Amino acid sequence: MSSSPTPRPLEERDLAELVQLCREHAAYERSPWVEYERTEGLRALLLDPDDARCWVIEGDGELAGFASVTLQRATWEAGHYLYLDCLFLRPAYRGRGLGRDLMNEVSRFARSLGTTQVQWQTPAWNVDAVRFYHRLGARPEEKLRFTLELEPPS
Repeated sequence: MSSSPTPRPLEERDLAELVQLCREHAAYERSPWVEYERTEGLRALLLDPDDARCWVIEGDGELAGFASVTLQRATWEAGHYLYLDCLFLRPAYRGRGLGRDLMNEVSRFARSLGTTQVQWQTPAWNVDAVRFYHRLGARPEEKLRFTLELEPPS
């Protein structure tokens, strides 16, 4: 691994490996993964975004992980907040400070937008992530997340 990897914006050349990281993230979180072409969707979502960003961090000749965010509107707060959609590091790179580096980049971006809050979620069973987020100074909020699956438009 290089002496001090730093987060950088996602580039076109990263898309195939980002798809693999997403697949690994889904497996880690015990979530279903449906194999279909995702590269084009990620390209549209993250490479020419109005309200989404993605950063990657490298190590040992591969992407070690990534963080992706979207800008969200909050009626309750009468403003915006940054939603951390994904933060994932491959297991070999955990505990090296790379997650903190990615979160620092997310926080810098949030501040540049004038937002005062970053929100995210993690499975309750993921005690390592919970400890990591507590060390960052984040506090949990108890809520249930619901998903309503819809039929694709015809």
